[in-house]
Amino acid sequence: MNIKHILEGIKNSIFVNEEVEKIAQARHAICNACPRSSANKNNPMFAPGQYYSEKRPDEHCSVCACNIHAKNRSLHTACPEERWSAVATTQEAAKIAAAKESIGK
Repeated sequence: MNIKHILEGIKNSIFVNEEVEKIAQARHAICNACPRSSANKNNPMFAPGQYYSEKRPDEHCSVCACNIHAKNRSLHTACPEERWSAVATTQEAAKIAAAKESIGK
């Protein structure tokens, strides 16, 4: 789990952008079909990874321990199971964040 990536996802959840939401929705559909997602814990296909926890109330990836809602909104994060890729490099994501901040001021 990369805290900076999760914080980026949380920030993108708060400051909603239509393009980021489209990416997040596509990623979430993929995660919903993944046997490693905690959302599938009652599904016979569920194959929990080392970070699955029944104590966590959130939908999370059992491979990397990330909250799926936040992870799907982090533009430079890739799925640890290689089901979806990052859409921005770290440098591009930083430029996008800086641009968002300058617009918000």
